[in-house]
Amino acid sequence: MKSLRIVLIAVLVVAGVLAVSAVWRKSHSSSAQSVARPIRVGTNRALGTVVPYVARDKGFFQQSNLQVQIIDFNDVTTLMEAFASGQIDVALVGIAPSAIWQEKGVSLKVVAAANGGGHVLLTRDDTGINDLKGLKGKKVATPKPGTVTDTLFRAHLVQELAKLDPNKDIKVVAGLSASDLPTVLFVSREVDAAITWEPFASQAEAKFKTAKVLFDASEEWRKSNPQSKQLYPVNVVIARQSFIDTRSDELRRFLAAHVQAIQFINEHADEANGIIARETNLDVAIVAHARKRIDYAAQVDVDASRQTLQWSKQLRYLKEVPSAEKLFDLKYLPRAQ
Repeated sequence: MKSLRIVLIAVLVVAGVLAVSAVWRKSHSSSAQSVARPIRVGTNRALGTVVPYVARDKGFFQQSNLQVQIIDFNDVTTLMEAFASGQIDVALVGIAPSAIWQEKGVSLKVVAAANGGGHVLLTRDDTGINDLKGLKGKKVATPKPGTVTDTLFRAHLVQELAKLDPNKDIKVVAGLSASDLPTVLFVSREVDAAITWEPFASQAEAKFKTAKVLFDASEEWRKSNPQSKQLYPVNVVIARQSFIDTRSDELRRFLAAHVQAIQFINEHADEANGIIARETNLDVAIVAHARKRIDYAAQVDVDASRQTLQWSKQLRYLKEVPSAEKLFDLKYLPRAQ
């Protein structure tokens, strides 16, 4: 009996040691996993998608106990390809590409807004173009098809406002990079107008004396929507569905830091402009001027977002404008105070 009792005690001791060891391994494994797997955020050093850099520089991610790896991309196509292949968990990208890639089968949701406004149609003093109807028969430089800038120009400015056909009435020179748009308009003079966005519009106005603003989309929006607290949606925060499903607590903390960064940008403009200028390699004066045409907001205007996506449908980049339930998942976003 005594020997049996000793055996039973030994078994219980071993079982206890194994249980403690399992708990230790699990906790340390989870900790190691969190260290080894930071949130991978795809963005670029542009005015409308600079928020993660501000959050990092101000320590907001660290305060939220998050490890965040910011991955910089030069263009939206490369970013979205990386997102679709699972190399990125979260991304800051235009609302139009988000819906287009979701329709292609990429499992994603819009989880927050980032910024709005900022598009400017520029021309030169010597082109004789004085309004949108004057674009008829002219050459206009645009970025890649399917972007917010492209859909805004073709569907809203040309079709809706000027009552022109972008495929017949205008010679569109598409696919140019942001830096090339002012060059072909003011230096090589290959085109008569160019649709660009901030800060490139402010840079062009400061550099070229012949620059003339033909259409300021933000100014027009404010006139047409005087009750709106935000400009028309441009960039949003998207997350892969698998990331939402498996790391929802981290997503919630990431969005809290995102909101904190936007509040800082809006409430401490001078300090924020300095950080933005450093991260985007711009003059502070250019950043300050450009911010007159853009805004930063984390809250999503769902109706306005779906309204702008009508432009993508109108141009057949989208078969259908996705329902709010399909495109948005805003329950992890802190509510506006």
